[in-house]
Amino acid sequence: MKPIPPARPNVTPRRLHVDLLVYPDSMLGLTLAMVDLLRLANTLAQLQGGPKAQPVTWQLLDAQAKPLSSADPLLGPYCCRRPVPAAGDASVMRACFVAPLFAPSVPTLRAAVRRLAGLRAHLDQCLQRGDTVVGLSNGLWLFAGAPGMQGRAVAVAWYYVASISLDFPALDLQSESDCVEDGPVVTGGTMSALPQVVVSLLRRALGPEFMQAYESLLLHAGERHAMALQATRQSHIRPTRDSVMARAMQWLDDHLEDTYSLAAAAQAAAVSPRTLLRHFQQVMGCTPLDYLHSQRCKRARIMLEVTLDSVATIARACGYSDTAAFRRVFLRYEKTSPAAYRSSHALRTSRLRWQVEDVRADP
Repeated sequence: MKPIPPARPNVTPRRLHVDLLVYPDSMLGLTLAMVDLLRLANTLAQLQGGPKAQPVTWQLLDAQAKPLSSADPLLGPYCCRRPVPAAGDASVMRACFVAPLFAPSVPTLRAAVRRLAGLRAHLDQCLQRGDTVVGLSNGLWLFAGAPGMQGRAVAVAWYYVASISLDFPALDLQSESDCVEDGPVVTGGTMSALPQVVVSLLRRALGPEFMQAYESLLLHAGERHAMALQATRQSHIRPTRDSVMARAMQWLDDHLEDTYSLAAAAQAAAVSPRTLLRHFQQVMGCTPLDYLHSQRCKRARIMLEVTLDSVATIARACGYSDTAAFRRVFLRYEKTSPAAYRSSHALRTSRLRWQVEDVRADP
């Protein structure tokens, strides 16, 4: 049995795009948990490098390997809002995640895999292109027979060892480790291996320096946790204080409908206006006024969706005395007009269409 290959050293930091397969009998919860862990990577990158640092994108693919719509009522919130990188972009590492299947027995598992011929073909193509394929638990069955898998080391839980060795005798089964990397393949033997699998995948794309911080957030480190608790109890680590940015953003959020005043926002943050402008540019990549417009548009979106108030009334509620100015700002930030947004997203229809309860007294 060959040793588990180590993670590749000195990986040039790149971006990462992950396709997540959603198919019949798949464990959807683990796929959505994967999305949350990818979001966590972006959040950490933003904390380190500002709001524009978002190195990870993803998309959900159906059983035909077609992208799921962000309008889907269940899965839409889990769709990435950033564009999918173009195929062939050398700065992007591409990967595909295969969740386990619900199967009460190995025969039913094999039958389910046979029905997913389209996904198996898609995974074959991914491996041929050199994409990374990530499989968790029995999701391995969907690509274990692909060309190029012969001799690959894979993580397999003890209860699948006999069946997987019978179906795919050319694989090198590694039951001693719950996460195994071998070339373009990363496998987790059990469902609990998901965090380790994500760490392995991100390390390949984003490099070891970023992953040191990510692993400290995601993976349990008993000595580190115990030391942090001890230092906190001894008052060496104090609660995080609010920041200049937090105070300013809170003040702007609390005064959305008021006339904008850079001086007042700076006073609330206890800094000079010039310093506040510099902080906003460094952290947010915009000015306090840009942030205020963005927050006002968020309020406007909600009001357009759930009320029948006029655009002029909504403009005033969002701090704009000039309705035309409000329309220009909304178009700039939302890429559509208030009327068009309401037409597409309104949760209530015209009063003329309301069904009113009959309150007439009985004769």
